[in-house]
Amino acid sequence: MITYRRTPAVLAPTSRVFHAPWVDYLLVLSIPYNLFDVMAANFTLFSFDEHLVEHWRESFAELVPDEVKQRVSFVHSKFEDLKSQFDCIVSPANSFGRFDGGFDQILTEALAPMSDQLALTRTAQHVLYQRWRGHAPPGTCTLIPLMDTPCYPNTFDCRYIALCPTMRIPGPVNWHKEIVYNCVWSLLVEIDRHNARAAEKDSGLTLITSVGMTGLATGIGMVPADVCARQTATAFAHFHQATTQPEKWSSLSWPDIMELRLKTPLPMQY
Repeated sequence: MITYRRTPAVLAPTSRVFHAPWVDYLLVLSIPYNLFDVMAANFTLFSFDEHLVEHWRESFAELVPDEVKQRVSFVHSKFEDLKSQFDCIVSPANSFGRFDGGFDQILTEALAPMSDQLALTRTAQHVLYQRWRGHAPPGTCTLIPLMDTPCYPNTFDCRYIALCPTMRIPGPVNWHKEIVYNCVWSLLVEIDRHNARAAEKDSGLTLITSVGMTGLATGIGMVPADVCARQTATAFAHFHQATTQPEKWSSLSWPDIMELRLKTPLPMQY
């Protein structure tokens, strides 16, 4: 289990009784509100493109702290061949939540009933209208609950789709220099916020402890595999830094910000 440094003035503790899914005993203690944060989730990054998988491995090895890397695995596989189950699967979607092309079509075939192949699109668009009036801007993340919809139960036991639009409508986005970073950052923030709420008594929400994600914008988006991998790893590294150094990240100076440029090596001294 990862131990985080917290500043009481920033994160006020609260008493909670919980049974954490990664331990086998009951805990009663004072905890910061976001102990169940995103870095306690296990991430599986998968792709049938072996070059992307190798770039992920290299980028995470270079940029990401060990305590984060131990919760990230890389799998060379098609989605339909995976044997894993995920609380949440990431969709590198379009802004309008249509699950009828590319990887989103694969998700439709895996999660929607054969008798209702529009169920996943309909479920996503209902949430997108409530949150974004139907258009989720590229680079954002919206969690789509699948429980109490025709898409659950499913073979992956997937309870949430993390809809992370990499493009407004299908097309190349390799002109956008930060789209993958923005999507991954938004994903990590959204899961962090969700798990903070799920840890609250009587929230009715389930924790997200396992996440499956393929390459973002590497298909029709035409983002090169090495760029996708490096931006993904950099977002993980920066987010870990943000959660372990709240005093710094809540008051970033320009010199601090300039250290976070995506085209320079990430300083790993914490």
